[in-house]
Amino acid sequence: MNEYYVKLRYFPGDPLEEIKTEDLKSFEKKHKVEISYEKIENRIMQNGLLMENTMDKPIEEISQEVITVSSASESGFSECIKTLYKKYRCPRTSYSLFGSNDAGQKIAKGLMNIYGGW
Repeated sequence: MNEYYVKLRYFPGDPLEEIKTEDLKSFEKKHKVEISYEKIENRIMQNGLLMENTMDKPIEEISQEVITVSSASESGFSECIKTLYKKYRCPRTSYSLFGSNDAGQKIAKGLMNIYGGW
């Protein structure tokens, strides 16, 4: 079982560039961690604007891109999080780490303070 587990939730407009699965696979290999990616898109076009009603919706159903990182190695985990923050920037809302375990969240939050997050 992996000791470090974090969900990085990037909401529309958060990442500095498009999140690509090829990049995530290379980070996974380089840092010897497990990475999964999920894109949730529930916005609809209304009057020429992309809109989404987020009231009364669970966070897991709101449009976002979720990068999940897990590892038994603290150093590999930390280095991977740094790489993700440098490439895409830190997630920007107070719900960005929702679904993470305490150990993973502690590292991810600490690195946010260093790499331009909260």
